Amino acid sequence: MSVNDPVFVLAWVTIRGEAARPLGNGGEVLFVHHPTRGWEIPGGHVEPGESPAEAMLRELQEETGLVGVIKMWNKSYYPKGWVAHVEVEKSSTNAWVVDDSNVAEVRWWREVPPLIEWTVGEFEDLSEWHCRHS
Repeated sequence: MSVNDPVFVLAWVTIRGEAARPLGNGGEVLFVHHPTRGWEIPGGHVEPGESPAEAMLRELQEETGLVGVIKMWNKSYYPKGWVAHVEVEKSSTNAWVVDDSNVAEVRWWREVPPLIEWTVGEFEDLSEWHCRHS
């Protein structure tokens, strides 16, 4: 890991082949429910020896059971973290195999879900970023 690499990675997960639309306007994004932090997008810390892409795909699989493809990165929104736009196949979106005790539920949302630790503005900003760059 270089000094420019992130400490954590997050995934803005959409269904492959669907048009980019903002949350609240037809867009659909995958969220996971953490028992204390509430709804959030999948992600976690980059482990020693892991690239950001490896960490992102590992976290996605642990938290949702899904295998995705990273389409692009937003490396500037969070000072110590990167957000990947990750696409998954539609056929794989109904079978949640969670291998993370910190994920109570996995669900697609068309609007920003009820939040505890995150802000609505963060997810609105990321939704707009996704639409601008897809």
